[in-house]
This record gives sequence, structure tokens and C-alpha cells, in this order.
Amino acid sequence: MAKNYLKAVFWDYPHLCDPKSIEKALNEARLQNDDATVYWIMTRFLERGRFRDTALFFRPKEVRENLKSLKISSRARKRWERLLEVYGDTG
Repeated sequence: MAKNYLKAVFWDYPHLCDPKSIEKALNEARLQNDDATVYWIMTRFLERGRFRDTALFFRPKEVRENLKSLKISSRARKRWERLLEVYGDTG
């Protein structure tokens, strides 16, 4: 049985613990220009998610462009700055 790592990101929002639900929520938010929802989902991933899971929904460029304005911990910010430094040119 495969482990669902999305539960670590959305443990308190069980309806978002599968990729299709997250993709649907992001698509709806982007169609409606609902940046607050997109940023909220991105923040959850940056704080609690793995790089490989985050990359399924957000391109490194999008993360890089929004990293400074998102309200995340300094620990998460440093981790993502480093990840983008190393792997950020992939998309």
C-alpha cells in the first residue's frame, strides 16, 4: 500500500488529500483569478510538503516568484531557497 504524503500537507482538510481534488481546487481558483486560494495551497505545500509532491502542482518558477511574499516559516523559506537554487532550473 502506497503512503499518501498529501495527508501531511492537508491533514486537517481530508477532502484535499488526493491529487485530483487539489488539481480541481487549483484549476477553479486559477480560472476565477482567486490568488488567495492558490497562495494558500502553495503555502501548505511549502511548509509541509515534499518537493516532488509540490512539483506536481507548482512549477519552480511559480514558487520562486511567490516565495518572498508568502507567509511561511524562515525554516521552510531557507529550505525552498536551497531547493530552488539546486533544482530550480527544471521548469
